[in-house]
Amino acid sequence: MCDCTPHPVTGICMKCADGETLRRLSSYDPTEEGKVLRVSKSSYMGYLYCPRQYFMDRVLLKDVRKPETTAMRRGTEVHDALDDFYDRWEGQQTLYPMFEQEGEVFRNMAELEQQRLDNWGAEYFAPYEHEDLRVYYHEEYDIVIVGKIDGVLITPDDEYAILELKTGTTNSSKITKTRKELAFYHMVLEDMDDITATRFVYVLPDADNFTFANKLLNQRNKTVWLGTDGGMTVIEKVGKRTLTAFRESFAKFLQQIRNEEWNMNWDDWRCPQWCAYSMACEEEITGINYADGFV
Repeated sequence: MCDCTPHPVTGICMKCADGETLRRLSSYDPTEEGKVLRVSKSSYMGYLYCPRQYFMDRVLLKDVRKPETTAMRRGTEVHDALDDFYDRWEGQQTLYPMFEQEGEVFRNMAELEQQRLDNWGAEYFAPYEHEDLRVYYHEEYDIVIVGKIDGVLITPDDEYAILELKTGTTNSSKITKTRKELAFYHMVLEDMDDITATRFVYVLPDADNFTFANKLLNQRNKTVWLGTDGGMTVIEKVGKRTLTAFRESFAKFLQQIRNEEWNMNWDDWRCPQWCAYSMACEEEITGINYADGFV
C-alpha cells in the first residue's frame, strides 16, 4: 500500500507514477534541476568505463545525437534477430530456418539456441520475457531505473535465469563486465517481480577463442555449449560474492555521480582508438593545446 508521499524534487509520488511519467521526471544528468537521477545498465557501465566520457555524453552534450558506429549497428541487428525469433517460435524443433538473416553469426546463434532447446526441452525454451521495457522508482536509492533485459528464462529445475546476448570478441574481461550487467538486472528482477534468478546465461555468437572456452569447460558451476564453427553459450550459477560486489559498486557509483566526479580513465591505446573526446583529455594530461599547432 503506497503512502503517496510527494517527492521533494518532483512534487509527486514517484512510487505511484507510471513509466512514462518516471522517464519524464528523471535524467541521466545529475545536475539537471527538477529531475530525479535516472540509471540504466548502460549508464552505470558507462560511468564505470570512464566518468569523463559519461560527463561528455550525458551531461555536457546530452542533447547532441551521437552517430551510430558499425559495431553498434551490427549489435542491434543481432539483438533484433534473436528478439524476432523468440516472437515467432511456436514449438518448432529445428531453429535455424526461423532466422531470416543470413550470415555466420546468425547460424551460430541458431545452433547455440538449438542446444538449449535440445537440453532443456520445448517446455522450458520460450523466454519468460524478452526485451520488455522496465521502468520503476527505487526508493532506497532515490533513482529511476530503466532497462530491457535480453531474456529471462525458466530452467528445467524451475528456477529463473537472466540471459545476455553479447556480440564481438569474447575473453575473461568481457565475461567479468557482462557479469556486472547481469547483476544489475538481478537487482531489477528482485525489486520489480520479487524474482531471484539463480543462473546467468551468456549467449556469445561471435566467440572464437576456444582456448578460453576450454578453460571455462573445466570450471565448476558452469555449463558451456560450443557451436561447430564458432559461438558459445555459458551458463553459470549466480554467486553471492558477485551480488555483494555489485551492490558495493553500485552504491559507490551513485555517490560519485551525485558528487559530480568526472575523472578520466585514460588508457594510451584504448582512448585514442575508441573515444571521440580523447584529444581533449590528452591535452589536459600533456598541457599541449593541439589547436595551436606545434612549435
